[in-house]
Amino acid sequence: MRLIASLPWYDLPPAQAGLDAFWCVLRSELEHLSALPLPDALEREMPLIDQWSHAGLLLSQCCGPDLFTPAARYLVPVARPVFADLECAPGHYYSHIVTTSRPLPARPRLVVNSPSSRSGCAALYEWLRRNEIEPGPVTISGAHAQSLQLLRSGAADVAAIDAHSWPLLNQSGMAIIGRSREAPAPPFVMHRHSPVAITDMRRALKVAISEAGALISISAVMHADHRLYQPMPAARPPQLPATGSCATV
Repeated sequence: MRLIASLPWYDLPPAQAGLDAFWCVLRSELEHLSALPLPDALEREMPLIDQWSHAGLLLSQCCGPDLFTPAARYLVPVARPVFADLECAPGHYYSHIVTTSRPLPARPRLVVNSPSSRSGCAALYEWLRRNEIEPGPVTISGAHAQSLQLLRSGAADVAAIDAHSWPLLNQSGMAIIGRSREAPAPPFVMHRHSPVAITDMRRALKVAISEAGALISISAVMHADHRLYQPMPAARPPQLPATGSCATV
């Protein structure tokens, strides 16, 4: 069986060299714990939904609400990152609320990366409710980068963008007008039938982050399980489909 690993949630061009170097360190650590033929490089070609169902998936990432969608039924949370670049509780993250239209129009048009995304969907609807703003029509973009492009094109008025991904994205023309509430950071996950034990993967992740986490702005990992993400509301309005698009940043 072919083994695969990916780190797709922040796998944007400015971050790829750091992600590749981090995988090399993590792979070396896993070699001390396993005699398996580990992949030389991160998987970037296979669709994410296919990766998640692949029994040889050693490591990947998803959004917290994704864990409760059919596409992620084989995934097991391994740990959650502590982002070194965010000022929030360890093991948590938040979203920037961004626009090109100031002030927002009445019933602003929304763009979300995926219905199952905490950072791009639930965070946005929570912010709108907290500020007593009635949402307008919504578009699903597929990724944070595409959400920003739709804002720039005038096709939408407001979006929520994962704050850890924000420095990696084209921010031209954007204004940050708010910040979402914090939530547990997106988990590292593996297939439930992965040939690497979850305890070994956790151990290897901790060592790799202590040695090379600075390359990807992660300072540590913390516990993660389904219960941690269960309370996270999907905040999905009636016009959005029930299943997500497995969007990354």
